[in-house]
Amino acid sequence: MAMHDVEKTTIRNGYQNAKRMRRRRRLMPLYMITVLLLTACVGVSLSATVFFNVTAIELSGSAPQYTAGEIVAAGGVNKGDNLLKLNTDQIAEKIEDELIYVESADVQKKYPDAVTIDIKECRESYNIFFDNGILLTSSSGKIIANSAEAAESLPVIYGFNPTVLTPGQRIESSDSIKDDIFKAFSEIMNTELGIPITSIDMSDKYNIVVTFDERIEFSMGNWNEFSYKITLAEAVIARLGTDKEGYLTMIGNNQCSFRDRASVDLANQVHAAMTTTTAGGSEGGQPGQTTETQTVTEAENE
Repeated sequence: MAMHDVEKTTIRNGYQNAKRMRRRRRLMPLYMITVLLLTACVGVSLSATVFFNVTAIELSGSAPQYTAGEIVAAGGVNKGDNLLKLNTDQIAEKIEDELIYVESADVQKKYPDAVTIDIKECRESYNIFFDNGILLTSSSGKIIANSAEAAESLPVIYGFNPTVLTPGQRIESSDSIKDDIFKAFSEIMNTELGIPITSIDMSDKYNIVVTFDERIEFSMGNWNEFSYKITLAEAVIARLGTDKEGYLTMIGNNQCSFRDRASVDLANQVHAAMTTTTAGGSEGGQPGQTTETQTVTEAENE
């Protein structure tokens, strides 16, 4: 009887130990997850308080109107700030909004403990005329000044109809299509044009007038195929020579009509004289009859 009792006890204990081991194995993943979560929480807490704090702010680029301290202060970033908590887009936006002569700011985190700020200077590029004054803007349309006088030697833009007039902000037109026209012109004028554009009149967005070198007025129609039209006009003007002044008009897809300014002025004078004579009752030519010289230049698509 004694041996039988011992065997029963041994079997029962072995079964309980095996059951206990199976329970531990099932709970092991939960234990591991708990440990990992606790470790991660401690790591995040330390990273946000002890590690990755800013010890250096590095500036590059140039905006000579401002000191390094003024640029950093405008962005609101300070030594001791935690890199993980910094919003680089917000810092860049603050710098661009507060400092008129900063065109753009590129802010980056440089782990483990630095912030880099690359500055691009905002330069005067256009005079944009409107009813009550002139906006002096950068090439991207950032307003530098709201003035009563135009800046010398800068292209002039008419008919944009700006609704934003505050220095430091970006220009906007009451007509969104004119916003697109301005951007298109700005892009092409940032390239090296063979013949400089000195003014743009977009009062009529379906008949935009571009003046080249203050001597050739190019009526290009709407801004469809804008780049091609400008390239074609440059080619035609180059053929005309540097002494020609007058009016160039887009005809069809690959033709331009040129009228010499002197011929047009003479025709207008003759027209005015004939109209005056006819109104006075004297005999003469038919009213409205004009004499002008017209040259049609055709350029094939390249």
